[in-house]
Amino acid sequence: MMNTPTPRRQHSSGLRGRATAIASALIASALAALPMAALLSPPAPAAAAPMATVDMVDPDATPETRSLFAYLRDIDAQGVLFGHQESLYFGESFDHQDGTSSDVLTATGDHPAVIGFDTLETPGMSAAERDSKAMTLAANIRQAHEVGAISTVTLHMENFVTGGDFSDTAGDPLRSVLPGGSHHDDLVAYLDRFAVTAQNATDAEGTAIPIIFRPWHENAGSWFWWGAAFGTPGEYAELFRFTVEYLRDVKGIHNLLYAFSPGGGFGGDADAYLRTYPGDDFVDVLGYDTYDDTGASESFLRGLVADLGMLGDLAEARGKISAFTEFGISGGVRPDGENMNLTWYTDVLDAITADPSAARTAYMLTWANYGGSTTPYTPVDGEMLPDFLAYHADPDTLFADDLAGVYEAATTAVPAEVAHLVSPADGARAVSGPVDLRASVYGIDADRVIVTTDDGPAGPVEIELSAPEGSSLWWTGVWDITDQELDNTSRSLTLRVFSGGIEVRTVESTVVVGPEPVRAAGVVDDFENYTDSSALSLNWVQQNRNTIELLRAGDGASVGGGSAAMRITYSFDNQTYTGVGRRIEDDWSGFTGLDAWIDPDASGNKLVLQLVADGVAFEAYPSLTSDEPYLASIPFTDWRPAPWDSANADRRLTADALSAVTQFSIFINAVDTAATSGAVAVDEIRAVTGPPPAPTYRDVAADHPDHTAIEWLHDDVADLAGGGDKFDPRRPVLGGELAEVLEAYRPGGLAGSTTRGAIDRGELAVALWTLAGSPAPEASPAFDDSEPADAAYPALAWVTEAGLMEPRSSDRFGVHQPVTRAELARSLYALDARPAPPSPITIGDFSATTPSWSVGGSGTAVNDGGHLVVTLESGAWIGVTGGWDLTGRQALAVDIAATTGTSMKAALQLGPSWSWCETATVEGIEGPHQGDTAVVLDLTSLSPECVEGLADVRGINLHLDAGEHRIDAVRLP
Repeated sequence: MMNTPTPRRQHSSGLRGRATAIASALIASALAALPMAALLSPPAPAAAAPMATVDMVDPDATPETRSLFAYLRDIDAQGVLFGHQESLYFGESFDHQDGTSSDVLTATGDHPAVIGFDTLETPGMSAAERDSKAMTLAANIRQAHEVGAISTVTLHMENFVTGGDFSDTAGDPLRSVLPGGSHHDDLVAYLDRFAVTAQNATDAEGTAIPIIFRPWHENAGSWFWWGAAFGTPGEYAELFRFTVEYLRDVKGIHNLLYAFSPGGGFGGDADAYLRTYPGDDFVDVLGYDTYDDTGASESFLRGLVADLGMLGDLAEARGKISAFTEFGISGGVRPDGENMNLTWYTDVLDAITADPSAARTAYMLTWANYGGSTTPYTPVDGEMLPDFLAYHADPDTLFADDLAGVYEAATTAVPAEVAHLVSPADGARAVSGPVDLRASVYGIDADRVIVTTDDGPAGPVEIELSAPEGSSLWWTGVWDITDQELDNTSRSLTLRVFSGGIEVRTVESTVVVGPEPVRAAGVVDDFENYTDSSALSLNWVQQNRNTIELLRAGDGASVGGGSAAMRITYSFDNQTYTGVGRRIEDDWSGFTGLDAWIDPDASGNKLVLQLVADGVAFEAYPSLTSDEPYLASIPFTDWRPAPWDSANADRRLTADALSAVTQFSIFINAVDTAATSGAVAVDEIRAVTGPPPAPTYRDVAADHPDHTAIEWLHDDVADLAGGGDKFDPRRPVLGGELAEVLEAYRPGGLAGSTTRGAIDRGELAVALWTLAGSPAPEASPAFDDSEPADAAYPALAWVTEAGLMEPRSSDRFGVHQPVTRAELARSLYALDARPAPPSPITIGDFSATTPSWSVGGSGTAVNDGGHLVVTLESGAWIGVTGGWDLTGRQALAVDIAATTGTSMKAALQLGPSWSWCETATVEGIEGPHQGDTAVVLDLTSLSPECVEGLADVRGINLHLDAGEHRIDAVRLP
């Protein structure tokens, strides 16, 4: 690196004070040793500190931003800065966001050296909310600056095509936001709001606070809509470049460093890491994200060090900053007794610092402690805390109190000269003509810009571009491509930039001209339409490190059909899985399974076929135990959600899900006892139709009205046929059979009939009602065969209302008629599908252990003997933060012991963006309101978007009028 190495420092809460005292003592000792003449002589003028040169994305960056760049570039000899996402705003150890409290501070006495933020916008927000969030984020960055931390901002941008969130990959959103795309203006509006944040993130003197901006992260994977499967490397590069150029050159934002962080798992392969790299002219920070679910196993640490070492070497060679932009234990710190490695933090740190190249890492940032039902990424107590404290105390880590001179270095920036073809992006497809050309030229006094094509069917073409006008970024022109040229081949384009009549820049790129051949419905790929392996790699995107190759039957390769196949060659030296994937948008609802020709490698590793349907990743696992090619035919009934997706574990590949297929991937996972390298070929991957799977019972066909319920009873509860192949749907259920089913459904929860004879419908109604918690029915229907005074009557009324059982007629329930096996399956299946009734929750009972409520205006809110005493000079909000799942809740109840009179409404703050959602107002509240007469705030009056977010409530607020109010409890009945 460019700095002079300095000794590693030791952590101490009194580090700066002791350092000053030691320095004073050393100075005094040195003075005493000098001759008197030396003491009386005038001091020699101090030599000016050398000015550091910085080669940055923005040569017009503010002095403070240039200094931050130099500081992070040259920090490695001092240690690695620790960072934490949203450290001041979410946590386990504090209830109120005051801009200084944090879990890291609670645990260590220090703030993180780096604090991460997000842009706070979520789908469905109004324009006013979005504008407000932009200013809130600016204020948050200032708070982080005031506690001594460096700020970094990422973004989880919504899908502008579908209106979904960042994980919604449908609609070709990446291409839609590129210049000329259908939703480019939406991207511009989003960046405009971020520019407002950057402009208003200023310190107390009004100086712009430097920010590390990390857009479009984890692109090497395909879980975000800007991921690798959804655009070519050139298209992603242009998305990144436009983001930089718009903020820097159009909006005039000069307090940003730009970080590139494509994800993790590259096996130390620089080419794999740089696959979508937008170029040195657009990147200040070379970042890397990875999480560990192995407990810091040797394989994880080996891959981590290989990747961070590769980044360290790249950064030094290019004059950049190397950073571990996201790291952590997968899913966060577990409860005591469930963590795999109690020295995880120091094991990771020791592995990084032991390698000279990996030790160049400037900072490492872990994810947020969101509280509530989520697990934290840094501990505040429990079995992982000692190791986190050891990590903090290690001389190789730097926290906020250890930072000095971050923004004070004198620097000079290297001028930038950049040119690139914006549209069409390198590797993009032009499906029709004419083709709009856009070129960006920065830092060059250009007087002429042209694009020339190679010698296609119509011969070479030279297109003169027009200079930018107004605030436009681009030189523009039109390529009048002919229909004859739209033949699905690659064409070379050359951007030529002239200054003073001399060609000063030449940039080569390629574009595929003509529409992609239409695949038949259900076909993933038959590999027949690729000219070579390079063309193959435009459609099949590598994830982690591997090599993909187009095989040709004419070259002696084994293929499944036709003349071509794809081979994936892999090694597990520094990774535990690898794979390839491609984007698909298709309706497979008419298909029943998937066929794939596979040439296995006898490695014994795990082959994973993954299909994303209706937003859920479903998987199947053909074998790699032999070396003989075979056709894998896998019915969709055998596919299951990926094992890491516990939230969707019960989903199945139904026709509804298959109507929205968006992605197909092939992964190879390492198995401990298997080969560490190999090669697998695949071909003829397609959805197929075929005979439906054989029914479990031969007398319950797929079109039987109770087929689904009976299959569920067999698969998830009990087999009433005792292993036989006939269910006998019309057979009466005996008492012993009901007991068997109820015990299997809820062990020990409910006894069935002890009679040996057939049970009647009244008995089943009572059983269902009891399983549901004996809820009170809303009405009492008139049944001639049962009286309201009968013990079973509430059960009959409730199961009728709930739709679990149907009365035999309008006036008769059919209490004493026998229950058939089909009816038992149907009714229990319907009960199982009902959402469980939510248990009452007390938000605050204002005992000594109740979290304190804060006042957002003039007044006080004090816990006093089991009451919250609120005294307000004018109407104001009171609130408490935490984490609650209020899915399905319809009311918030407030017990009031006394009030001078008030109106009341609630506001819930939802999700990571803390969206503000208000209920309707209850007017004219006088006197006590407790128990059955409590003030009820109607949660159903929230907007539909807010109701959808009730699973993640971060804050609960009440608005009260001026006066004094004694609140007994706030609860969710």
